[in-house]
Amino acid sequence: PLQNVAGAPAMSVPLAWSAGGLPIGIHFSAPVGEERRLLELAYELEQAQPWAARRPGVNAG
Repeated sequence: PLQNVAGAPAMSVPLAWSAGGLPIGIHFSAPVGEERRLLELAYELEQAQPWAARRPGVNAG
């Protein structure tokens, strides 16, 4: 994304799960120097919807 080329922080995080059990992600960006804002947002999202221990039941390949 253009934000990365410009040096602005950006991150993609899991947000929900599809009916088929696959993760659905969302991409966030923030102004230059606002990395903390993104990390705090990711922390709050994980607290509301824990995802770290979940694994999709589908394998690509």
